Amino acid sequence: MQTVKRSVLTLVACFGLVLTGAVMGQGTYPDRAIKMIVAWPAGGGTDNVARLIAKFLGERLKQPIVVENRSGASGVIGTEYAAKAAPDGYTIQYTVADSHSINPHVFKNVSFDALKDFIPVAVVGSMPNVLVANNSVPASNMADFLKLARAEPDRFTYASWGIASGAHIRTEAFNKEAKIKLRHIPYQGSGPAFAAIVGQQVDVMMVPLGLAYGSAKAGKVKILGVDTRDRVAEAPEVPTFTEMGIPVSLAFWQGILVPAKTPSDVVVRLNKEMNEILADPKVKQALLGVGVNVRSNDLQSLAQLDFYMRDEYRRWGSVIKDAQIIEK
Repeated sequence: MQTVKRSVLTLVACFGLVLTGAVMGQGTYPDRAIKMIVAWPAGGGTDNVARLIAKFLGERLKQPIVVENRSGASGVIGTEYAAKAAPDGYTIQYTVADSHSINPHVFKNVSFDALKDFIPVAVVGSMPNVLVANNSVPASNMADFLKLARAEPDRFTYASWGIASGAHIRTEAFNKEAKIKLRHIPYQGSGPAFAAIVGQQVDVMMVPLGLAYGSAKAGKVKILGVDTRDRVAEAPEVPTFTEMGIPVSLAFWQGILVPAKTPSDVVVRLNKEMNEILADPKVKQALLGVGVNVRSNDLQSLAQLDFYMRDEYRRWGSVIKDAQIIEK
């Protein structure tokens, strides 16, 4: 009998050691460098923000976070890579709404499921968007422009940096809410598209505030409104769309996701660290410097993030379907 008891006690002790080892192993994350996938080119707007976040997160985790650019196919290539990465917390993705809320509705052969193959860790924020008009448009404010556009559907044109680009989809959402019809003129890149506004070849364009504000201050274009809930500190004189009677949010989120099946303790750790980072006033100021407004406090928990991502997926899918923005 004593031999049996001794064997049982030995098994219990061994089991306890295993559990202790597992807990200790979980507590060591991360113990090596983390790879951050960015599905957009180096030096671009998303890449610049990603590198800033990588710096702050790496400092808190006490491990280097190495940004790896895997661009192509409007973000599809890098996102497919991230979806198939080992779900161990050592491959994370910094991305924008295009990859998860837009592309699955536009492209036919996307190999990942935006909702099932990823777990959202943090929404960092979004860039304020403004509607700019060239100086030949006979309207100095949003009210005047809407009056003209409603009186003459198809008279005014809008530029974008390509089919299914952020500017294209945002403007279609704006068209629907404002009850106007603007004709789409796509360009290859935001630079040529914005140059067409300045050069008065196209009438208006939906563009991040940071790209337009300098030109507006120099008198090269007119800003008609901004899509944020409240006026932005960088341009307090610019009225919001809501003030003009168009309560539409055109924000494209930016944030961090990890592959599905990543251990829950890793997801919780990353979420906690990102919430701490985004609460830091210095971080908020640094992000404002690259044009990003930090998200509100109602997007901190993992449950809130999951609901938000699903809602964004449905919201932009509806816009894309209504505007028939589908890959040919």
